[in-house]
Amino acid sequence: METLFRNGNILTMEPAMPRAGALAVQFGKILKVGRKEELERLATPETRVIDLQGQTMLPGFIDTHNHFCLYALLTDQADCRPAAGCRKGEDVVEALRAQARKTKPGKWIMGWGYAPYLLDDQKDLTREDLDRASPKHPICLVHVSVHGCVVNSLALKELGITKKTPDPPGGVIHRDGTGNPNGILSESAFMGPLFFATPSIYSRMMADYGREGRIEMVSRCASRFHRLGIVGAHDPFVDAETLRAYQDAESAGKLRFRLYAFILNQWAQPMLAAGIQRGFGTEWVKVGAVKIFLDGGMSNRTAAVSKAYEFPPGAGRGILNYDQRGINREVEKFDRAGYQISVHAQGDRALEMLLRAFERTMKRGNPLRHQIVHAGNLTEGQIDRVAKLGLYISSQANFLSLLGDGFMEAFGPVRSQSLYRFKTLLEKGIRLGLSSDCPVAEPNPLIGLRDALCRRTAKNREFGPPECLNAEQAVSLYTREAAYFSFEEGERGTLKEGKAADLVVLDKDPLETPAERIPEIRVTMTVVGGRIVYHAR
Repeated sequence: METLFRNGNILTMEPAMPRAGALAVQFGKILKVGRKEELERLATPETRVIDLQGQTMLPGFIDTHNHFCLYALLTDQADCRPAAGCRKGEDVVEALRAQARKTKPGKWIMGWGYAPYLLDDQKDLTREDLDRASPKHPICLVHVSVHGCVVNSLALKELGITKKTPDPPGGVIHRDGTGNPNGILSESAFMGPLFFATPSIYSRMMADYGREGRIEMVSRCASRFHRLGIVGAHDPFVDAETLRAYQDAESAGKLRFRLYAFILNQWAQPMLAAGIQRGFGTEWVKVGAVKIFLDGGMSNRTAAVSKAYEFPPGAGRGILNYDQRGINREVEKFDRAGYQISVHAQGDRALEMLLRAFERTMKRGNPLRHQIVHAGNLTEGQIDRVAKLGLYISSQANFLSLLGDGFMEAFGPVRSQSLYRFKTLLEKGIRLGLSSDCPVAEPNPLIGLRDALCRRTAKNREFGPPECLNAEQAVSLYTREAAYFSFEEGERGTLKEGKAADLVVLDKDPLETPAERIPEIRVTMTVVGGRIVYHAR
């Protein structure tokens, strides 16, 4: 054997043998799991022996919904989160101003992690505020939900948005009292310029890096995730340029990270025409599902709900990107072509439309493992229909501590208690995977574990306490259960002979640590394909 890990508290996530004391690795795979004495007899003089000293080893974390490349890009931009020191609106302006000072005039700059309700002064920033940050750079300040933004006057000019510009289908250009755009863009009014225009803001910023710069950006991001114990992610928003960046990083030998790439339905026609199917690629970069956006986000009131948001008055019932006929068409097209489908649907009105689309299309179970992303506002009856269809759900426990107070404000103290019903989903036999939706939330899985167990907001308010999970359930949703979402349950997700040696070592056992202290656990080692990619010193 190449490597022997011994003297550990090994959580295999295999029901038949949940714990072990040692694990052996050969050729990037798990050779054997069992008792220390048994495995030590298999060691040779060439075997590398690593003493875990009682630390806990478990399968490497898999994030089933993580905007990996967008996060890689944004981390080089202005971090406008409260955690980065932006507690007031003026702090956000200053962070953007600092980014402008190190950016060539005329180049786009971005801020990320902003939301008025996260600020102490709850200030709604507009183009006038961003103009003070810089009049020489087009600025895009991305809302924490990544379903809207604020832009400055120069950005509005570059995007060709004027007083006469109509709202695009599925989007809103917000305006001041005189009818002029105030810089706030929601849904397609934001998504279009950021991603879909030719050239888009995203493609311009990616192009500025050049090929080698993009390779280093992807590599840095993978290393950042290694430090969190994450060994792979499903990127739900991959265009041709992003896929090329991933492939370039792999070919350069700088990507020891497993990426399952979702192609947006609006970009999928060339893939369809070429006959490229799910799973095409390598062990590091694979084509995954086709992604469809049906509605928006809850904290910014664009998720499509059946009953109007409670606050602020007049907030309405959200935004839909498709009518019933449109979502029926998209689901049927890709299902018939044999593609896995992943649909962003948050509000119960959008979820109702989506379930109708799946019900009319899916006649033989769910062999393609179609999935709903977020599904935060499922009603009781809708949950039963999800179970009957066998749909998968990729959701985010860490939204509860980051966005939970915003959800409670939007839905009110009563309705909000029925959001993100993780325990009910599991009791109904629904396949659930936990994720971060990074950069919406921190990618740290340990925060997600805590929030799945505690369900408390940043202001320490209870958020649907009957839906709390236990520690073993939560860990399984980042490991064993997550592997099903990419058809890889036979290759990873548990520690079993023959599976990939994708491992994380923690200084404490998350199953025994008080729930509120789980984020204090340290990742001391991450192993991907048998190679140590992170080792705390």
